[in-house]
Amino acid sequence: MKHLTSEQLLSYQQNKLSKKESLMLEQHLNECSSCEAELELLKELQEEWMNPPDYHFSDDFVNEIMKQTELIEIKEQVNEMKSNNHNSKKVRFIHLVLAAAATFLFFQFQLAERISNSNRQVVQTIDQTSSLIEKSEKITISIPKILKENKK
Repeated sequence: MKHLTSEQLLSYQQNKLSKKESLMLEQHLNECSSCEAELELLKELQEEWMNPPDYHFSDDFVNEIMKQTELIEIKEQVNEMKSNNHNSKKVRFIHLVLAAAATFLFFQFQLAERISNSNRQVVQTIDQTSSLIEKSEKITISIPKILKENKK
């Protein structure tokens, strides 16, 4: 025997089924104690949901709960600040190590000197090009004989 789904039972409980569907469902409920028990449970849950019990707590009890809640929040904030501080120390240390390694490599491979020489060569090339343009001299490029023979 196939049992009814929770959706079917809820629809029945809320009177959302047609008369035919309701009759078929009622027939199944008369034959199946498991589905009948589940419907009874759904009725009890709906009753609890629709009419919740009214709890009354003393002001002292409520104030104590609020204090404990505030203490927990404060502890969480302190732990978060400690964690952030610890993480930032780690990050600073890693940055320091990376900077030291970069500095070591920079001087080990004489990068400052190479950059300086490169800059000098670029400046010299620019100066030579500028002076040639100013003088409007003809630039002659010698073409190797092999290339001249291939043109013919």
